[in-house]
Amino acid sequence: MNKKIFAATALLAMTSTSLLASSETLQASVNGWSEPTFLENNKVHFGKIRLATGSTCTMDNAGAVTGDCDASDANIQLGGVTVSGLAPNSAMNITVSGSTSANLTFAPVTTATDGTSTVTTANTVASAFTTDASATDIVIGVYGDMTVAADLTAGDAYEVDYTVDVSFQ
Repeated sequence: MNKKIFAATALLAMTSTSLLASSETLQASVNGWSEPTFLENNKVHFGKIRLATGSTCTMDNAGAVTGDCDASDANIQLGGVTVSGLAPNSAMNITVSGSTSANLTFAPVTTATDGTSTVTTANTVASAFTTDASATDIVIGVYGDMTVAADLTAGDAYEVDYTVDVSFQ
């Protein structure tokens, strides 16, 4: 008789366990996010610079140059980059980094604005920026210092890269 009671108790325990369990289907969510796009509106151009190593040309936020360069050169142009495709009220860091090529070193300084907020960045330094409620495009003016890293040849054109980085917080 003990074996029958034990078997009945085991059967009851197995069936009652499933009666005490329940489940619920829930949902996880996410919002779509697109990466910003970059458009170079104006290529930054310092004009003519002296050929010797160490020559430095400095451009200000209005596009005026001083130092070892020809301030009357017709090719002088402040750089311009537009960052678009941003979400409203998005916190980010804007970092603009120069580089060194075989002949030049570029240390950019920039001014970023969406018409509501304006920040100035220094070479490789992240600057906090928050888009406005309309997610207006950010326009970045690019200027700074161009230095001759190795002697140049008169009449030749030279270039050096820089990077614009937008990292969301």
